[in-house]
Amino acid sequence: MPVRRQGPGPVLAEVRIGPAAPQLAGVQDRDPNARILGLVDPWEVGDVQLDLKADEVRVAVAAKRHASLQCLECAKPCPGYDSRQRSWRHLDTCQFRTILIADVARVEHPEHGVKQVHVPWAEPGTGFTALMEAVVIDWLRSLASIEAVAEQLRLNWDEADGSMARAVT
Repeated sequence: MPVRRQGPGPVLAEVRIGPAAPQLAGVQDRDPNARILGLVDPWEVGDVQLDLKADEVRVAVAAKRHASLQCLECAKPCPGYDSRQRSWRHLDTCQFRTILIADVARVEHPEHGVKQVHVPWAEPGTGFTALMEAVVIDWLRSLASIEAVAEQLRLNWDEADGSMARAVT
């Protein structure tokens, strides 16, 4: 007999009790990776690669082709200038380090000059996603040792200390 989740919204899954295998029905997200990462329009997942030798999952993120570009300082639409490949450490996926990689556009504003556009998953100047940085900060609060947090999250001391310094300022 099928058991369905009750409550508001669409039924996301159907589970059969007994020897029959679970079946998905009515799945709405075509890309659960984008949902898990908290990506919003115009950003989308382009590719996901698992590198077993490096113990890494690499998630390529890209802005949709005709996305509107805005100045980081004033949010006014601006013409594209160029793009630079950037990467951010994200929360681990199972036992694998997860790295977000994106070609991030820069725009040219007549007053503010050339500026990188905002990415919704990270603050400017960090090598971490906002979620990863929040975990580092929470662990630093509870473990009270930069060395212990760095070891548990597979970071170096400078990376953990940098997160702490950004949280304090």
